[in-house]
Amino acid sequence: MHEFAVAQSLVDTATVEARRAGAQRVTVIHCRIGVLRQVNSDLLNEAFSLARQGTLCEAAELRVDKAYVQASCGRCDHAYTVRDWEWRCPKCGAEAAELTGGDELLLVSIEADVADEDQGSEERLST
Repeated sequence: MHEFAVAQSLVDTATVEARRAGAQRVTVIHCRIGVLRQVNSDLLNEAFSLARQGTLCEAAELRVDKAYVQASCGRCDHAYTVRDWEWRCPKCGAEAAELTGGDELLLVSIEADVADEDQGSEERLST
């Protein structure tokens, strides 16, 4: 189940960044995962619930944006989203020359609560 490896990596990275920023806790982890990664959303959410236990991310919400397959035509240079696995360029009909998206696995941002040392209150950190 590679979903657990993905979830663990997200939690580990967010924890390191939150500690570096002096955060008390992570509230949101926002990522973008391409459909070519074949990550099952239900399994990822379940794995995330397990991976975050006992960390700064224990109460964090996981937000996932799905990235669809993107291609670029070698003939007319048109960039397009591949739909229903149809690789031909919708503009000129040529085969896609290059995939330009859909395989990404990115930690887009984290939101965390950081103590404001001057006022003893918390403020939101967004990275």
